[in-house]
Amino acid sequence: MSSQPVAYTIDHEGLRLDIALAPTDRLHIHEETIPERVSSLGDRIMRDGVQSAPIIVDRGTYVVLDGMHRVAVMKRLGCRFTCVCLVDYFDPSIKVQRWIRVIPGPFGVKKAEEALAALDLRMAPYEPVKSPDEEGGLLLIYRDQTYRLIQNGEDLLQAFKRSHELESLLKTWGYRISHCTEAEAMKRVDSGDYEAALYLPRVEKSQVVEAAERGQVFTPKATRHRLPARPVQVNVPLELLRDKEMSLEEANARLRETLSSKKLARYEPGTEWMGRTYDEVLYVFES
Repeated sequence: MSSQPVAYTIDHEGLRLDIALAPTDRLHIHEETIPERVSSLGDRIMRDGVQSAPIIVDRGTYVVLDGMHRVAVMKRLGCRFTCVCLVDYFDPSIKVQRWIRVIPGPFGVKKAEEALAALDLRMAPYEPVKSPDEEGGLLLIYRDQTYRLIQNGEDLLQAFKRSHELESLLKTWGYRISHCTEAEAMKRVDSGDYEAALYLPRVEKSQVVEAAERGQVFTPKATRHRLPARPVQVNVPLELLRDKEMSLEEANARLRETLSSKKLARYEPGTEWMGRTYDEVLYVFES
């Protein structure tokens, strides 16, 4: 395959953000999608008639870092091309973090043991060597005690699967589990708003790439990729993304012409766009 054409490049403090139309069937997701989210997102994209936000993709491997549900929507809508933002994944400015599950009360140790027993898991008291954010493995953390969840084997994907099974079981028991960042997790437990935090294993960038290239996927909300900046509001028409005759080069030339005619505005972290507040710099293509 020829090298990937690029429609527009943003240089963000040394990190290159290349906006391009890429073949949809070349993209490798690394997390499972949630059918309800795919359906609702697909309805919105069909209503708007455009793909608004590029999917964040590793330049070298075409592994999707952020935008699994949009990939599923593009495939469902028959889009031959998908708008992506190509980045160098191993650039140190790009971080891979975890989504922490926080569990409301009443969820004492006895209740936790009951849930774990149903999944053939057990837990043992554990004294963290580092702070919770730096620890690996499956950890259940209360305000005054930490437990390591013990499973058979050390397979990383299996650990995520077991944690997902635990989360699903607790939801059937009526627990309203929330996902939050590592920075927020213990604040919510210490405040008493939630009784415990479930920390999933840490994932390295190389493990994300290896799993995706093998066609294996982590459970939903396994990773949280943080970039220093991202582009939005490219608004690529579905008509262009679905075109069956146009070459990849011509499609990118069309996108280049459209984006070059717009004003590129920079917004600092904390900006709200389409109902979500971003903690990175946003580059917005404004008409």
